[in-house]
Amino acid sequence: MPRIIVQSIAGRSVELKRELARRLSDVVVDVYRVDPQTVTVFIEEVPPENFARAGTLALDREPPVE
Repeated sequence: MPRIIVQSIAGRSVELKRELARRLSDVVVDVYRVDPQTVTVFIEEVPPENFARAGTLALDREPPVE
């Protein structure tokens, strides 16, 4: 039962999350040769005030390009 965990900063659209889940699942099915029903994708969203890179909170950075 392959499980993929994606950690990202909160704020992306549901449409992007749907596409990500679909495409990640497709790759696992192709490479591992498993039934699609066995693949799970878990998207953990981190609030931008709880993530920093190079000393700067994501809240204070430019929003991601969609």
